[in-house]
Amino acid sequence: MNKNIFLLSSVLMATTATAVRANEVPTTLARVNSSYIQKEDTTETAGNDHGVMLNAKDATEPRQVEIGLPMSYTAVTVDGLPAVFYYWPNTTSNHWRGEQLLASQGLQNISTTAIRFGEIGYGVDSYMERGGETFKGKLKYQTNTFGAQNFDINVSGKLAKKTYFTLSAYQNFDPGTFDLKFTNYIDRAQFYTAGITHLFHQDKGRFSLYYKFTETHPLTTAANYAPFTYDGNGKITEVKGFRMGRDSYLPVDGIMEYRDVKTGELKSGNLYDISKTKTHEGTALLDYDFGNATTLALKAKVSTSKGNSVDQLTMGFYEDADATYADNGQAFHGNIQRRLSQINAFTVTDAMFVAELQKKTANHNWAFGLNEFYSYIDYARSTTQYYHEVAPNPRKLIYNGQEYANLNGSSEYDKGNENKLAAYVNDNWYITPNFRMGYGLRLEMFNVGVDYITDGRFSDFHIGAQYTDENGKAQTVGTTHHNLSGLNYAVSVSPTYNLTHNFGFTGEINYLKQYRHLEAYSGTSLPYYDYRPFILGRAGIFYNSDFVNLVSAFTYARRTNDYGRMTVMSDNPNEDPVMVGSSSGIETMGWTTDAMFSPFKGFKFHAMFTYQNPKYTGYKFEAFNKTYDFSDKTVTKQSKILIELDPSYTYDRFNVWASFRYFSKQYANVGNSVYFEGRWETFAGASYKYNKYLTFNVNLVNFLNQTGAQGTIPGSDLITDGSRYAGTLMAGNYIRPFTVEIGAKLNF
Repeated sequence: MNKNIFLLSSVLMATTATAVRANEVPTTLARVNSSYIQKEDTTETAGNDHGVMLNAKDATEPRQVEIGLPMSYTAVTVDGLPAVFYYWPNTTSNHWRGEQLLASQGLQNISTTAIRFGEIGYGVDSYMERGGETFKGKLKYQTNTFGAQNFDINVSGKLAKKTYFTLSAYQNFDPGTFDLKFTNYIDRAQFYTAGITHLFHQDKGRFSLYYKFTETHPLTTAANYAPFTYDGNGKITEVKGFRMGRDSYLPVDGIMEYRDVKTGELKSGNLYDISKTKTHEGTALLDYDFGNATTLALKAKVSTSKGNSVDQLTMGFYEDADATYADNGQAFHGNIQRRLSQINAFTVTDAMFVAELQKKTANHNWAFGLNEFYSYIDYARSTTQYYHEVAPNPRKLIYNGQEYANLNGSSEYDKGNENKLAAYVNDNWYITPNFRMGYGLRLEMFNVGVDYITDGRFSDFHIGAQYTDENGKAQTVGTTHHNLSGLNYAVSVSPTYNLTHNFGFTGEINYLKQYRHLEAYSGTSLPYYDYRPFILGRAGIFYNSDFVNLVSAFTYARRTNDYGRMTVMSDNPNEDPVMVGSSSGIETMGWTTDAMFSPFKGFKFHAMFTYQNPKYTGYKFEAFNKTYDFSDKTVTKQSKILIELDPSYTYDRFNVWASFRYFSKQYANVGNSVYFEGRWETFAGASYKYNKYLTFNVNLVNFLNQTGAQGTIPGSDLITDGSRYAGTLMAGNYIRPFTVEIGAKLNF
């Protein structure tokens, strides 16, 4: 699995530069009393975050806010606890959706994510409903032009004296934007949550318990592929008879055969049935207000998830080839798509505890914290190579006498535990009326114990399989145990100086050292490096007035000691894809200007421009008896120019908004020989508050109806001359098609 993770986000750059209270530590407990518990419902994203939260590729997770280092996920917290210990193999969307259970949600800046949780990048911060003195209900329904149905309800209120409850149910039925023949949905999710809260000691203390159960069937990633013709100059055209985003490219029968890499058992199943995860989660929260601006928060969560996720990578074509249909044996002649099925089986148990003491004084906002984060993971990826025609809902083919081939030739496995015990301190120091300093330090003891497989992969590979090594000796596939301990740390400093009341200088530097998560051990060897250092910084100016809030800053980021795995293909179509390990780093410099204009009552216009230049450093690997060096190449999926334009207007009961995002040319492979031209992602919406109970809304996704590919082209990394592929077939991810979403929300 290719694990990639500078620029500052549009909204966060604006909010971190406010003139007086920038970078302030979020208060865990504004005041532990009934008025706090009954605070106004703000389930819509906080502030102007809706442009940041929307995802043009996947509607089930928040958008990944770019920081110039490619990110694999957005860190999400719920009431100060991570939604998951780590996003792989148990993804965030198995635990968290933007449901009515949430009383509020917003963005979390880089320094908060680094100091409080030891992770990189921006995050999403959310808080659950706790209940209050009066009964309150929230019911939301949404559908779209492709037949998706989303039902979301939360009720909360008083159970007994100083005791409150909350109950939530979330149901998602998403068929995607095409007609799958083997199932009804590309995302079927059901979440159920129950919580109880009790106030004690003159309402100074608050204790809450929650239980959540979820069941998900996520096929969105596997379904987001389409064939197209690449013209060699960043443009693509649709394949005749195939509509990108409107036709399914998953096999028509949805059946996949694979060999369980742990047991060697040959299995077969429907992709929808295979892709299923059940999660049980319990959370306990204790908040106490000691008075004198001092609060204590204790938070704990245990969750267990068991299931599978799937992906169906496209791995090149055999053009003008002969085969037979697998379902009836009839002859076939034409273009054949080679696919790599990945069945990711996992059991994950997370246990997390956070203790945080906050203290406000005249010149300081202190936060002292302890984390204990533990995760047990039993993970195995079984892989299968197969073939199908290039057509909507394609039928599988038998090619070279095989319907399924090279079983587990790119398999992965790891089983073990990871533990992080950390202490941190964070402060905002108001040194003078014009000068303040945000700073933080995190020290984290890290330990990992893991069983992994050192044997090279081959067809029909599994634990216990017999093979002959390169020296002619008989060998048996088995596991090897590895332990590693070390010290992770994070340091953050963010000074701000007001030259005048509304103009000044702002900066930030974050340095982190992070040992590798368990997923780094899934391949055939230990990671080339035990840990990765990160540095992220910015320096610039800000200006605030009634008309505009503006920040303009130089940005820099560097990450080294990367180790990843990828499945690559040879120029020889008769050779099977192989999994290789690679080492690299990433370095980028950039400049961002971010402004929020408020020219007249009710109207706001957010604009952001970024120029950046993310490059690989030391990117090398060996494959097919050749060494490849992609150092100094532009990082895949990263644009050098980014533009965001977000107007919004509110009048009386009406609100309208739009979000335009421009991404300049992006490279689709590490060799920079295949790329996609720049594109716009567009969103818009309107709402009408009929009365204090009922609000109607309509949202538009991709309202300019842009079509095209994005992301990377699986299997294209060894292509060194993209012009050779002009006019040839390729396949990859695509932009979500134009979609109209209609909904209503009832507060009762």
